[in-house]
Amino acid sequence: MDSHEEIKIKRFKIIEPFLKKEKKLKEIELETGISYATLKRWIKSYKENGMFGLEKKEREDKNSFKSIDEEGLSLIKKFCSKEKESNISKLYENCQSFLKEKNYSISYPTFYRILNNIDGFFKKSMSYHIEKIKKSNEIFSVIEVPLSILVQGDKVVVPTILLLFDLVNLKVIHYTINIEPTNIYSILGFIRESILKNSIFQNRPTKPKEILIDSENIINKSLFKEIFDSVNIKISNYTNSDKNLQKFISLLNDDLNKIFFDKDKIFEKEEIINFLDQYLYLDNPELNFKFEPSLIENKNFLRELDIFLQTTTRKVSASSFRLKNNIFKSNILEDLEGIQIQLKFNPINYNIIYIFTKNKFYGLIEL
Repeated sequence: MDSHEEIKIKRFKIIEPFLKKEKKLKEIELETGISYATLKRWIKSYKENGMFGLEKKEREDKNSFKSIDEEGLSLIKKFCSKEKESNISKLYENCQSFLKEKNYSISYPTFYRILNNIDGFFKKSMSYHIEKIKKSNEIFSVIEVPLSILVQGDKVVVPTILLLFDLVNLKVIHYTINIEPTNIYSILGFIRESILKNSIFQNRPTKPKEILIDSENIINKSLFKEIFDSVNIKISNYTNSDKNLQKFISLLNDDLNKIFFDKDKIFEKEEIINFLDQYLYLDNPELNFKFEPSLIENKNFLRELDIFLQTTTRKVSASSFRLKNNIFKSNILEDLEGIQIQLKFNPINYNIIYIFTKNKFYGLIEL
């Protein structure tokens, strides 16, 4: 679970584009899945109290549950302690049937809040979940690690690290340094890169069955359903409770702070990357390699994963288009002059832009 300091940094990075007048709140709401009202509350608190205003506050009614008395609460705890189902939605359906026989009724939000307060529920849930994993490459976990290091890019930023683990052995498959505020599209773009890298490493197209995202903010159920319907990969939001994983993240943060902590110094991104390449792949040096999507020979598999990319449209002019303050110019655009094209890209890495016309892949442009 994130510390108070990590939560403050995450929330600040989410509202930072609005504070800098780079994005509107509606854009941030669509990208992150966080409600407009919540974003407004964070901005108001930040303006009034600075970073302290972004601390996670405990609800006054956290341990009180509407429409359920002590007997009902006891029944729910008893039911959940015996039930092996780890999916909360299915668990709610099962519990509803159980409670109906006892003449009780409960809403999903109240049920979810109760589970959050049942000691060890999420730990039990994840332990059971991991026990179901038969072999590697089936269930991956994505974790975001906020840093306290200043890094020089186009501007000075405080980055985060995105890590993707194989949950059966906690092996780091892939990581990236994100210098922009993390949103649903940067997470999904990172997941796509990770699946491609793992496929190259396995020397065959390899998809996980499920990917667990450890973030309180990166939730978009409709998009997750669309991905599942398209590529049969389930994406779930969860709270990491694995002690070994928590210890690893804690040690990583400590070591980064020891090596790079200098309040008066701004580091280059490459310095952090060189350190992380050695640190994260120490036990698995075979995974320490750079890759290009073109290394995947199965083009159908590559296109299948395009659903993880962010999408926008641009009109071609002079065999070029503008995206994120960059001009992309290519000969492959010559026959598309004046035409509105669809672009797909990973917002963490703008080096490759995939071009589509009439929902069909047309080509790609590399910087």
